[in-house]
Order: sequence, then structure tokens, then C-alpha cells
Amino acid sequence: MAPITLFFIPYAGGSASVSFKWKKLLLPQIKLVPLELAGRGIRSGEPLKDSIEEMSEDLLLKISQEIAPGDPYAIYGHSMGTMIAFELYYKLVAGGYGKPAHLFVSGGRAPHVPRDFPWAHDLPAEQFRTHLQRYGQLSEAIFDNRELYDYFIPVLRADFKAVETYEYMAPAVPLNCSVTALTGLTDNTMTLQDAEAWGQHTDQNFRIFTFDGGHFFIHDEVERITQIINETLERSAVTNRMQH
Repeated sequence: MAPITLFFIPYAGGSASVSFKWKKLLLPQIKLVPLELAGRGIRSGEPLKDSIEEMSEDLLLKISQEIAPGDPYAIYGHSMGTMIAFELYYKLVAGGYGKPAHLFVSGGRAPHVPRDFPWAHDLPAEQFRTHLQRYGQLSEAIFDNRELYDYFIPVLRADFKAVETYEYMAPAVPLNCSVTALTGLTDNTMTLQDAEAWGQHTDQNFRIFTFDGGHFFIHDEVERITQIINETLERSAVTNRMQH
């Protein structure tokens, strides 16, 4: 298997460090590049972006520092990261980078599926906090620690605004790469059908894997997720070789 770069895009309020645990489990030929969004982690000094468009433009710049046009790459996005990944695909192809070997969309509804709950990003503090708790696993420590809370709330508000104000525009052409969706069976922010709907966006292979957990299964299922990535990228490398 030839070397390939895997870009990871985190969820709302999340940091790229979520994927650090993957490194030791991914095949040595897979170079993991966690993409940090502006305003958090190592980029916490930068101003936050509050639209999917701005976020995808920003990450396009970061990706262009990691790969050259024609280099093999794949993208894994979780939750909000799936929306950014979808928009990034078209920006990368338009920018001459070629299509990714694979797109992994995890914990996120297909981009055309309408959101069925009201906006939360501009709710008063207490109501916003209540809304956040429906996602589960948002650590109580954040709510109990004033300093952490003051740091995270602007990040979460900006991210929720990006997700809630996103307007899906049907692209002229479907995704020309294989897509794998991963979803938690007890995710109370979306349905299994919302994840299956990703299949409508690609003219290549589509597969879906389900997990027992909720929205943040990504934290508990590191071994199975990395196994799916390894097997998928290995298979895509073989298919690629046969076609050339």
C-alpha cells in the first residue's frame, strides 16, 4: 500500500486532538494529519470562524501546506466535521488536488437533510447549556469550571452558528469518491436514515457502519474505527492499482 495522508476534522467544540489516539493503530502507510479549526487547541489565539464556508476555506489552506496536487489523501469528519468535509471535497477538486481516495463521514446527517430542531447558538446562557447536554458526554467539568466554561462557550456558539446557518446548495456533480458513513445507534441528534442518506451523494461505493454508542461513539470505539479506516484505505489502494 502506497503512503496516503488522512485528514481528520473534529466536531463542534472539539479539537483535532480527539484523533491522536488513532496514530498507533493506523497502518504505518497512513499519515494522520489532525486539522485544528481556528480558535481552539494550538490555534486558540486565532479568531473563531462561524460559518461552514469560512471553516472549509481555512482548512483548504492548511491542507495545501500538507499535500501537493495529485498526492493521495482521504478525509474523516465527525458531526460538524462531515459538513466541512463535504464542502472541502469540492474546493479541493476545484483547486486541482484531485478527488480523495475516500471520504469518512461520522456522526453527521447527509448535508441535504433538513435540521428538525430550532437554532440554539443565540440562546441565553442557561438555555444554551441545557441544549448542549442533549449531546451527552459534554463533560460536567466544563460546566463546573468557570474558566473552562468561559473558554468553551464562545467556541461552541460559533460552531453551532456554523451548523445552524449552513445552507445546502446541490452541487452540479455528485462526490466522485467512495463514502463510508459511521453512526451511533443511540445518537439522539440524528437518525440512521439521516446517515444512510449520504449514499445519495456519491456515484461510487457507499457503506455504512453502526455503533452501539451515542453521538460521541468516536471516543469509545477507537479500535473499531481505525480498523475500518485501515481496511477501507487498503482496499481502495488495491482497487486503484488494478485500474492503472
